Parts: sequence; structure tokens; C-alpha cells
Amino acid sequence: MSSFAGYFPAENPKYSCIVVIHKPSVQKGFYGADVSGPVFKRIAQKIFTDTPIIDSVETLEVNDVAVNAEYDAYFETAQTYKTIMPNVVGLPAMDAIALLENMGLNVKAEGVGQVKVQSISKGEKIKKNQVVTIQAS
Repeated sequence: MSSFAGYFPAENPKYSCIVVIHKPSVQKGFYGADVSGPVFKRIAQKIFTDTPIIDSVETLEVNDVAVNAEYDAYFETAQTYKTIMPNVVGLPAMDAIALLENMGLNVKAEGVGQVKVQSISKGEKIKKNQVVTIQAS
């Protein structure tokens, strides 16, 4: 008979396990470290890696002055330049579509991937419901 007992993780243990092998192979040996120790190791790794770590969020209401100031500056710029076409070349097509539709444009997309060509040049004045075509690769 070969047996091995252990616990894990080493700091602040949460689990303990005993592995007993009744008729170990004589060729492998019969000591716990040789026969049942590796079994314990595999059990511990499986349990430890498959156990989810649970985190809790105390609050979603975080008031960071720097973040709020940055958002306010961005929002003001976005409102000021809502009538000017941005450069969307290089953006993922889905991001470009969302950005342009939020600006009030009707977007026609060709292809998938990153935007390579936009039909309205950056900096041009745009109107609500204007059609813009983007080509992605």
C-alpha cells in the first residue's frame, strides 16, 4: 500500500487530500513520493486551477477628479467638432461605424477589418444623415 497526504495552497491552506493506492506497481516502487505523490499533485493542480477566484466590487460610483475633468474636456470637444469628419482610417471597421453613426451619419461599410479608405475626407464639414462609405480590408 502506498499513501500520500497533503494540503494546498501552502500559504493559507484551503484543501487537504489523501491518496491511497492499494496495490502499486512494484516496477514503479511503493513509496508515497514515487507512486501516490504525483497523483496528489495532479489532483491539487486540477482543483486549484479550476476553482474560480471571486472578487467583489465595493461600489461602481467612483468620483475621480482627473477622470471627470478629462471626460468633460472630451465631451466638450466632441460637441464642438460634431460637424467635422474625423479620420477613421486605421480604426477597426466596427469602431468606425459606431463612431460615425453616433455623429448622425449614415454609414455604408465595405469589407471587414481595419478601415483603409473613407469617402469623406477628414476635416470636411458634415451634415446629419449624410452618407459616408468606408472600405475595410
